[in-house]
Amino acid sequence: MMATDLFTPSLDSLPRVFSLADLKQQMPARPEQAMELVLRWLESGVVRQVAPPRPVFIRTSIGEVQDDELRCQALLRAFPSLVMVGGSVLWRQGISNQRDAWLECCVAEQERDCNLTDVRLHWRPPAWWEAIRRAGGIAGEHCGVAMLSGEMAVADATVFTDVWMPDREQIDWQRLSTARLSQASEELRKLR
Repeated sequence: MMATDLFTPSLDSLPRVFSLADLKQQMPARPEQAMELVLRWLESGVVRQVAPPRPVFIRTSIGEVQDDELRCQALLRAFPSLVMVGGSVLWRQGISNQRDAWLECCVAEQERDCNLTDVRLHWRPPAWWEAIRRAGGIAGEHCGVAMLSGEMAVADATVFTDVWMPDREQIDWQRLSTARLSQASEELRKLR
């Protein structure tokens, strides 16, 4: 073992989701070598980059399924604007019993490539974010990720047809407010 390896942090010393900056903090004497270390970890398959242009990584294990908490934490580090939308919202809020196969989220960032296989990211224009704010379209969060209200999720899926939604009969329409659904639809229709 080389003497410099004595001062190289182990992967276990890092959180499950970490950034290049986190690693550099553990290597204050040699921050320029942090990228070299991450590249070795990537090549060996023990870490995965969450989104190619962003230096955010997730530790991986063979056969491990990422739970919502870890996946959401990784996405938030890479995409700070992240908001959950579509059927992902309806299932997590108990408005639909049809579970999503992909975590559906919107981001403000133009570059939205993501290496997490069970995530679909959609871009929304700046006017969408303002409309969501005006209509009070955020209803809590799931694992730290802001979620649209059920009404706003339905309205958004009607205007922007790029998100997955459960079958119509799988939605508990009694749990949605007709007035809030109308308001949400009106706000988003202005974006067409």
